[in-house]
Amino acid sequence: MTLTDPTTILFLVGISLAAGGFSAVLGMSLTRGGGGFRHVMLRGLDLPRSYAFRDGYLLSDLDDTDAMLTDPSDRVGAWAELRESLSALNPDVAAKMEALRDRGDGFVLIGRIGGDELSISGRISEGRCLITVASLEPGQDRKMIDQAGLDALESELDLLRHGLDAGQMLLWQEDSAGQIIWANKAYFDMLQRVEGSDGGLVWPIRNLFDADDPLTEGQTRRMSLDADALRWFDLTCRGYRSGQLFSAQPIDRVVAAEIALRDFVQTLSRTFAHLPIGLAIFDKQRQLVLFNPALVSLSTLPADWLSARPDLFAFLDKLREKQRMPEPKNYQAWRAGLGELEQAARDGTYQELWSLPNGQTFRVIGRPHADGAVAFLFEDISQEVTLTRKFRGDLDLYQSVLDDNAEAMAVFSRDGRFVMGNRAYRTLWPGDPATVSEATAHWQAACAPTPLWGEIRDFVGGYANRSAWADRVVLTDGGCLVCRMAPLKGGASLVAFQTGTAPLPLPGPDPEAEPEAALISSG
Repeated sequence: MTLTDPTTILFLVGISLAAGGFSAVLGMSLTRGGGGFRHVMLRGLDLPRSYAFRDGYLLSDLDDTDAMLTDPSDRVGAWAELRESLSALNPDVAAKMEALRDRGDGFVLIGRIGGDELSISGRISEGRCLITVASLEPGQDRKMIDQAGLDALESELDLLRHGLDAGQMLLWQEDSAGQIIWANKAYFDMLQRVEGSDGGLVWPIRNLFDADDPLTEGQTRRMSLDADALRWFDLTCRGYRSGQLFSAQPIDRVVAAEIALRDFVQTLSRTFAHLPIGLAIFDKQRQLVLFNPALVSLSTLPADWLSARPDLFAFLDKLREKQRMPEPKNYQAWRAGLGELEQAARDGTYQELWSLPNGQTFRVIGRPHADGAVAFLFEDISQEVTLTRKFRGDLDLYQSVLDDNAEAMAVFSRDGRFVMGNRAYRTLWPGDPATVSEATAHWQAACAPTPLWGEIRDFVGGYANRSAWADRVVLTDGGCLVCRMAPLKGGASLVAFQTGTAPLPLPGPDPEAEPEAALISSG
């Protein structure tokens, strides 16, 4: 019998009362066919089947479901097909059938289908060659099922086969000796790609994923396969009856995504490697997934320890141990408050200055990252803090020098904003005006009318001669003030008031060299 099954051979139906139902393999050959899978089920082998031939022509009337003949209507080729089918049950059948036809030698042989024995006999009767196939133990340990039930089982089996063949997952079964005894269409297609041949495949077929260290039950392993292109699979092994059932799930897209992600991380790492700011990125499980060399330098934590992907809490504990963060007054409360720090970082609101015991100062910023991750930035601003403190100290020194001067002094910027005044000025003119216009309005209200205030505004605004000059003004209470104007560096202006009847000061040397100008501009 010629079969056109690309993956497996014919199944017997003989439903066992003890096992619930079995199918057995009828043939041991496999050929590739263009029409997909074709399975022929054996039915009713408990009943004798007789085939009558005359001169190689089939005389018996058989139904279309005959298990031994794929096409019972082909009466000329029925003899050869029956001989091939029965030879799968007993290899001596072919020779015995030829001897029966040529010399009339009768025969009786025993054939096997799974664990069942069949009687195969041949004899000459009335000029016809009669071939009979019957069970040796009819009805023993068997159940007869109706045609509708068998058709339903076959329909479900065909649906399951179609479902297995429609998927991209490779499936195959191995026996206890490691030989493949079944595979789905996806496996055969991949095998053909690897071997690069359109010809037939012969059992036993090759194991595509044969490895020195075979999988055991329950294991999963990632393996690559060099077909027309490099392909990746996740292999899984499960025990099944007397063998093992294997599956290979294609994961080319997963591997491509992982490679792209790794390349992206490497690009980021190379980019961040030259930054002086320490970077630590924690994923949504709060495991450290990325850090740069600056973090190792600033935190003094070992690079191998950071590479082990510690969680956020372990990272902060290690910083405290290394004294690379401020020592909390209450460690237990601080440890419990780490959740608030994480929440603030996730909301993008965490920013603190850490003053370390060794005098360094870190600016720590927490920012949300993609996919629920959190990024922390560590910047050493010790020099910036030192310069700021020095600058503030210098300002305080200059302010104390000005406050020690009895002359009331006010400084205005190029655009007329009030910059600063000394203690004598705040005593003479209470309050700090915002602009020179507000200041002159305040002064004008306390003095007799004079065009001096407009001249001061023009001087500060740069509309008048920027040479130093002085003039007297009379207060409404009868007192007298000497008002002095002097240009400062950067377009600023100094307005000074001195009480009493002191003589007007003469114009000084170059304004750039005036002590007041140099003093204020240095601040």
